[in-house]
Amino acid sequence: VEPYVFWRLARGMRSEAGTTSKLDSKTIGFRWVGRLPANLDYGVEMATQTGSLGPDEVQAWGGHWLAGYTFAKPAAKPRLFAEYNFATGDANATDQKREGFDQLYPTPHDKTGLADQVGWKNIHHLRGGLELKPTAKLSISTSYHSWWLANIHDGLYSVSGALVARVPDGSAGRHVGQEFDVQGGYPLSPQIQIAPGYSHIFPATFLNNATPGKAYNLGYLMVTYQF
Repeated sequence: VEPYVFWRLARGMRSEAGTTSKLDSKTIGFRWVGRLPANLDYGVEMATQTGSLGPDEVQAWGGHWLAGYTFAKPAAKPRLFAEYNFATGDANATDQKREGFDQLYPTPHDKTGLADQVGWKNIHHLRGGLELKPTAKLSISTSYHSWWLANIHDGLYSVSGALVARVPDGSAGRHVGQEFDVQGGYPLSPQIQIAPGYSHIFPATFLNNATPGKAYNLGYLMVTYQF
């Protein structure tokens, strides 16, 4: 169990009224991970945010829930997992209440998708996947993601927290899209490891209405050398 408190101060931030003000926010939360009998594992994280940005009041929260099961056989010991992530959005950009969750300074890679296009803000995120080791050296994982806007009057945000698209009247819909990922890892030697990966995003109602709605592909090959 890991409780935490983050205190963020920043100057020159723009309030909902358009004035330049100081941000003073606190993030209070905890992370709880562990194993259960029958080859089950779990993970939970909850965080709430309070404070102010000039005249604006900060009121936001986010959560993460995960459950996994590892098969004792076959030898590859496949692990199935399912998780749900949520972060609040801002229902009204002019009511002096900042309800959009601030994901602070995350390491976002593969948290809400391997393509790193969707952030932990104003989002419902479902994820399911399979991890396995076909050999002693080779590891493979696949996952499926689906995203919905938490509040249709707020927008979609990137992994950096930047706004991607917003339709304030909510007419663009809620379902953002889906993503399929596959990645692997293999040590060529004690010093060199390769890790290829591929990701594809299928746009849904919101992306089709609020953006050009084009699919997104990402392929990569990472090589790590350890001295």
